Amino acid sequence: MRLSSLPAWLALSRRNPAWLRHEQRTGHPARSLRRQQVELFLLYLGSLAALLLVVAAVVRAVSREAELSHLRGQLSLIGEDLAGLPLPDHGSERHLQESHKDFATAHQQVEWFLETSQGQGHVGPVSRLGEVRNLGKLPPRLPGRRFYWQEGPGWLALVRPVDAPGSRGVWLRISAGLEPLEKRLRQLDLALALAVLLALLLSGVCSWLLTRRAVQPLERSLARLRQFSMDASHELRGPLAALAANAEMGLLDCEAPLPSTPSPPVLPGTMRLPDPQRRRFEAIASATEQMQQLVDDLLLLARQDEQRLEDPRPLDFSRLVEQQLDLHRDGLALADHPLTLAIEPGLTVLGQAALLQRLVRNLLDNAQRYTPRGGAIGVALEGRGGLACLAVTDAGVGLSAEELPRVFDRFWRASAERGRGGTGLGLAIAARICAAHGGSIRVASRPGEGSCFRVELPLHS
Repeated sequence: MRLSSLPAWLALSRRNPAWLRHEQRTGHPARSLRRQQVELFLLYLGSLAALLLVVAAVVRAVSREAELSHLRGQLSLIGEDLAGLPLPDHGSERHLQESHKDFATAHQQVEWFLETSQGQGHVGPVSRLGEVRNLGKLPPRLPGRRFYWQEGPGWLALVRPVDAPGSRGVWLRISAGLEPLEKRLRQLDLALALAVLLALLLSGVCSWLLTRRAVQPLERSLARLRQFSMDASHELRGPLAALAANAEMGLLDCEAPLPSTPSPPVLPGTMRLPDPQRRRFEAIASATEQMQQLVDDLLLLARQDEQRLEDPRPLDFSRLVEQQLDLHRDGLALADHPLTLAIEPGLTVLGQAALLQRLVRNLLDNAQRYTPRGGAIGVALEGRGGLACLAVTDAGVGLSAEELPRVFDRFWRASAERGRGGTGLGLAIAARICAAHGGSIRVASRPGEGSCFRVELPLHS
């Protein structure tokens, strides 16, 4: 770290991150916690709604069966009363209607049929009482059965023989309309619907309060964690900047020997050993730089945990990838990494340039770090299905199927061989940046065959 960059570094450490200023100003929890609260609320409310609907369906089915059973009982009693009466005389229908008006009021009908020689009822009833309803012919008789239940759309009927003396071959059909029953069921449906809606409303209010209360400890913990991140940024960045400055000053002092101290002569056939003091300062400067990178990575991860973009803008993603490749060309050439490119121009995404640059840079750094000297690295970008698809392929050691699910975990390393340099946060940061831009990242790899990281970001029309 150069001395000229020290004031800018200290000024940056004094500023709060934008995401933290927004949260302190509004008091809003992280979007992930709010989403968890909504998901928990919807899960509870959906389960309760399904349970209430099942209960309502069971209540309706039991009520309908009870109504039908009561109606069957009524028809059976009417049949018992009329089965002992003889067949009414022809032409007495008007008198029957006048004397039994209660049948029509109750939506009931009584029909008398004469049995034919084939054992079937007559095509039409020979006499009729009550509400006139055309129910068709009688059902076929079965041996050994004297009672039949016949049902049609909107009506139910009992068919039985007449037991009066001299009435052999006479059958009765006592029917009732289901309009009153359906009306009562509609009223029951309305009552059940209102009860279910009221229960869901009350339960929804209670469940929202309960889920809110359940999430509050998590919000407080997250707020304390973010406050700690802010405090750590203030407490760590200043000392690290001072440490880096002192290390650089120490290196400068080592390069300029004191005038009063003559340099020791170098004997023939020997070489001058590095100054032990200089080695110490170089080690301190290297460790300080690694700690500064680690602090930056941790703060970026804390910032991206909200998965929210501030002031996103349309960006030429193709141009952004090409710019990052230009910055890496010299390093790839020094490491003897052949580069294969297939960049489709003009792909535009909505996002933040700094984050997307960090995303591409992390993937390229990861590919370069784990690809042996002479191994090829491929970068391909294309638009497909409304997505900008970026693929970075390396020829490294690869990953096993057991290691793949943990690739994007923080500080995770597959093996000592994959732990060369870096902080172990690059891929975790890449995953958070993809999620913040509404995209995704995945990896395909096999041991000894390298890895391919694929990023998909929504295209901006």
